[in-house]
Amino acid sequence: MGVDTALLGVICGLAGTVLGSAVTYFGPLQLERRRERRDREARTYDKVNADIGRYAAARAAADQWLDLLRRGCQAALENRLDVDQFDADVVRCSDELRLRLAELTYLGINETGTNPAFIMFRRTAAEIRRLAAEGDGTRGADGDGDRGSTALRYVEACAQERTEWARHLLDKLSQRTVM
Repeated sequence: MGVDTALLGVICGLAGTVLGSAVTYFGPLQLERRRERRDREARTYDKVNADIGRYAAARAAADQWLDLLRRGCQAALENRLDVDQFDADVVRCSDELRLRLAELTYLGINETGTNPAFIMFRRTAAEIRRLAAEGDGTRGADGDGDRGSTALRYVEACAQERTEWARHLLDKLSQRTVM
């Protein structure tokens, strides 16, 4: 019995040593894995927040340009548009939107030269300039009606293009942020 008790003591001692070593090794390893997972989730959360911030900035830049076009159209209709100031504001809005779109290229967003909303914004700015240059002109660019109605149609087309662009951008962001 003495040998069996001694052998049992040795086996229990070895088992305790192995178990203690395993806990000592795997305990911190498990904690490290949890910490890495939390850090990864935090980085993902930060990336999603940054994406949303970039979208909001691009949308705000597009909205500012659209607002400028609406105000410019109204001023041109009332023969009070300062064309030089309007042109400077268009350049500022264009540059701001171009900058914000550049921040979103990783989503596969079109370049500003081929983006339908950007093109429509530029076309509308040109139409507003023409409206201001003609003053009290009563014929549209296509010769079929009130000149102001043509400019107003362009502004509404800008609003529609901007809405489609924003929807497309949100779809791209949603696909990217699904966790």
